[in-house]
Amino acid sequence: MKLFKRFFPLFAVLFFICPQAARAAEYPFTAGEKIRFQIKVFNIHVGFQEMTFMGEKTLNGKRVLHAVADTKSLDSIKTTFKYSLHDVNEVWMDPVTLLPVRVFRDIQEGTWTDKITIDIDQAQKTSRYSDKRVQNAEIPLRGPTLDLLSLVYYVRAQKVKPGDVINADYIVDNKKGVSETKIIVRQGAPLTISGKKVPTLLFEQEGGERVKVLMTDDERRIPVSISVGTFNVFGYTIDIVGSLVDISRP
Repeated sequence: MKLFKRFFPLFAVLFFICPQAARAAEYPFTAGEKIRFQIKVFNIHVGFQEMTFMGEKTLNGKRVLHAVADTKSLDSIKTTFKYSLHDVNEVWMDPVTLLPVRVFRDIQEGTWTDKITIDIDQAQKTSRYSDKRVQNAEIPLRGPTLDLLSLVYYVRAQKVKPGDVINADYIVDNKKGVSETKIIVRQGAPLTISGKKVPTLLFEQEGGERVKVLMTDDERRIPVSISVGTFNVFGYTIDIVGSLVDISRP
């Protein structure tokens, strides 16, 4: 009994005061995971993206999970079209809910450059947006809200099955505000890896940027492809598609 009394406070810290530690261990990604995607538009290879899960960090005195997506166009695109792209998107997520608390984008697309910060208070249903033209513009939230990068990690961590619906809104910037969206879980086509059939799940966003994430339906939850419908040309939405090239883990 004395031994129990001595160590009970430690157990309380681990299991009650810090539930994040137990929850974080359940996620199918760990610090140092790098995923490389080939980026295509109109089925033309235009660049690569490297998505890195940085692991636990501290933001404003609180534990968060940090991820970075670094996207670059090919040198041949610059040579042929006199256009280059280098976007770095970062997100800091709550370690329990995986909802974003800060989004940062360093954008260089052709001659357009910008730095965007969105600080998000999910509990108070509000966010503040800043770029080189606007400072601390308030954007109200309706409920749980994701951005593009946090959406990828959020759906990877969900224990769902085909037919399930994930209700989560979507934030892009202060002009578009917050879109009322939901994510439909569908059965994807199986993949053949090393001679074995691997089932997949397709997470399809309704509304927002019509994001689609196809991932393996196993304990690894590896994203195989990510598509984003961002361009509208003559009434048609043009998708940017990232396809898995390589994944490495420490």
